[in-house]
Amino acid sequence: MGERVLAFTPGQSLGHYKIERLLGEGGMGAVYLAEDTTLHRKVALKVLPEDMASSPDRLVRFQREARAVAALNHPNIVTLFSVEEAHGTPFLTMELVEGTSLDRVVAAGPVPLAKVFDIGIALADALAAAHEKGIVHRDLKPANVMVTQEGRVKVLDFGLAKLAQAGAESEAGAPGAAARGTDDLPTRVPSGGLTREGLVIGTVPYMSPEQVRGEAVDARTDIFSLGVLLYELATGRRPFRGKSDAETISSILRDAPGPLAETRPDAPRDLQRILDHCLRKDPKERFQTARDIGNELRALHREVESGVAGQGAPKKSASARRRLGIGLVAAVVIPAVATLVFIARNRLATEAAHPPATTAAGPAAAAAAETDPHSIAVLPFVNMSADKEQEYFSDGISEELLNLLARIREIRVAARTSSFSFKGKDVEVPEIARQLHVAHVLEGSVRKSGNQVRITAQLIQASDGLSTWSQTYDRTLDDIFKIQDEIAADVVKELQVKLLGPTPHVRATDPQAYALYLQAVELGNQFTAAGFTKSDTLLRQALAIDPRYAPAWYRLGANADNEGTIGALSGAEAAARAREACQKAIAIDPEYAPAYSVLGEIAATYDNDLAGAARHLERALALDPRSPTTLGLAGSLLYLLGRADEALALMEAQVRRDPVNPAALTRLGISQRWAGRLDEAIATFRTLLSLNPGRGRTHEDCGMVLLLKGDADGALEEMQQEPIEAWRLIGLPMAYHALGRQADSDQALATLIAKYEKDAPYNIAYVYAYRGDADKAFEWLDKTVKYEDPGLSEIAVETFFDNIHPDPRWLPFLSRIGKDPGQLAKIPFKVTLPDER
Repeated sequence: MGERVLAFTPGQSLGHYKIERLLGEGGMGAVYLAEDTTLHRKVALKVLPEDMASSPDRLVRFQREARAVAALNHPNIVTLFSVEEAHGTPFLTMELVEGTSLDRVVAAGPVPLAKVFDIGIALADALAAAHEKGIVHRDLKPANVMVTQEGRVKVLDFGLAKLAQAGAESEAGAPGAAARGTDDLPTRVPSGGLTREGLVIGTVPYMSPEQVRGEAVDARTDIFSLGVLLYELATGRRPFRGKSDAETISSILRDAPGPLAETRPDAPRDLQRILDHCLRKDPKERFQTARDIGNELRALHREVESGVAGQGAPKKSASARRRLGIGLVAAVVIPAVATLVFIARNRLATEAAHPPATTAAGPAAAAAAETDPHSIAVLPFVNMSADKEQEYFSDGISEELLNLLARIREIRVAARTSSFSFKGKDVEVPEIARQLHVAHVLEGSVRKSGNQVRITAQLIQASDGLSTWSQTYDRTLDDIFKIQDEIAADVVKELQVKLLGPTPHVRATDPQAYALYLQAVELGNQFTAAGFTKSDTLLRQALAIDPRYAPAWYRLGANADNEGTIGALSGAEAAARAREACQKAIAIDPEYAPAYSVLGEIAATYDNDLAGAARHLERALALDPRSPTTLGLAGSLLYLLGRADEALALMEAQVRRDPVNPAALTRLGISQRWAGRLDEAIATFRTLLSLNPGRGRTHEDCGMVLLLKGDADGALEEMQQEPIEAWRLIGLPMAYHALGRQADSDQALATLIAKYEKDAPYNIAYVYAYRGDADKAFEWLDKTVKYEDPGLSEIAVETFFDNIHPDPRWLPFLSRIGKDPGQLAKIPFKVTLPDER
């Protein structure tokens, strides 16, 4: 039972607080509505158990822990104002929240999907803010969550479970293994949510396995509770149930939650994946941070709204490769929103700091008024097959058609990132065309049953939404490539384009190998280690059927390259695998452009061979001058060669073509920083964060620009928000140094070195250079060579080495690694800015 609490009546005073009425009682005490007569505001006043005052040591410890909780300042966390004592009665004062308790919301059944995301993201953000300060809730449940009258989500009693434990462990020992539930308080009451037999922390249906076993808990127990709460919001029922607490505990320890699809068929399957990840029995197998959950939910929310998949995981190593945003499958692992949202936000953000004529997005906005009559967007074809798992096939057909049409120079084809952003979204075709600035839209459906395929396609004129051409193709799977060629030829004819040559044809292979290939592409687009492994297995099966299918060899190479990006393979192994596979693709098809792009990236990133990279990329551009991936790589290489103006022009052109692509925006922002266009760089990174809140590396990027502008306070704030530890640790010692906080700078740098000596020697070198320690900077540059850090590729343009440029060791070092200005100037690389089609 709970400890006895002193009772107060309306009109009584406790210190300078006048009690108005009792709001409720729970395991942590009684909660009253009170008026703060000093500040003249309403507060929630929680009177703690009477026995708290009888133990001075316990009360002191409780007060110390409560002050840590009071330091939390987050819009989704109810603020703890003070820990006080009057007449021997300890109490807390808190923000008074007017609204509806979430337990009343879930009692009415499943909530709308949009609301699941809104509440889930808010809860994840609240948990992340607390966990980053070392505070764990330990009793997250609907009764401890309020939705205000304005719709804001507020978490109550943050940290009070820890406070109760802190106050009682000395008397009751370690947490017990049993619990009997909690006294949930009514609306507007910050419930304690605790029960105690010996000492019990939590509420059974929302407790993690380690909680119910009485083991030590950390932030991951809140992650489990969040998963339970989200499941209940989505389905209207708890994932673990029983007729008694004992049965519920058994279910928590033993059972897997029922599939969402049973009760929530409209839920995207990735929501099931996220919840499963939260509800793993072993804490090590769950999401490790609430920040990750928030990012996943945001990405999925955007996918539900716009139909575009979320971004992949970052690589552990802090190398130039990730800094340049180079990724071979970037266009299909990017969260996106409507194009005009980007244009408006970026234009406004940039104009605030720079004349409109210099904005990156400005030309795109101007282009909206003039739509090329030979422009088209290929929307994802709808999967009409009985087997919904065949969606990879319909998506693959759509992408193949898009790529086929994109090879015709007289047609401007909307980038995949933008056109696929409308997948699953109920938007009229004229509106899609308006947002993508195209005159026509190609849409259709695919029905596959055994070896039979029916593809229906129609070309829609954007001005009136009417179909100008439609056709149904009934064939066997053996004819799939012929169908694609026919559709492309029919579209070209309908658009009345005068071609310089014949319509390009798709690369044919065995139908079974092609189906395996399409499925492998979809798995690779997940951008996870598991996805790449499964993708590789299918690609090898496809190649066993058709060893001369060049696209499958290329995809094997791209997978290996991306596995290096996320840290699933070492750099050397990733480069070797990617090089071998792409060389095989080129041996089969010497005109297969994507394989040359991968070889160019490997040469620049792993081989320190910028001349070789230039040769490969020139060949790729000659074969496919409008490839977004190749253009991005070419722009990065131009910058590494010191050709800043050309690089920026190319990157701005790429952003105009695909304005919601985070990889393109990242490259543009970094290039703007290197060029000294700091206000534009800040606008680009702010836009990127507005489109992708919580995106890894972007806060650090923004903080670096603020350092160059002399805004050390702003830089520190950005660095502290960076979710990826390695990049956060790279930025913090620089921000602290700029603020004159040398001890903090030293400590952050020591942590960076201890954790990432071999992963980030290049970055450690420029931290020392920025701090003015030339000897240490050169010591770490030598380690950069020793550890073969790909960051060396950008050393000639990195502004944070400026402090050591006058040092007599600088130019000899650049010469030793082939990066002095004279050596770079001798590397030929011919790039022509692509036409706007």
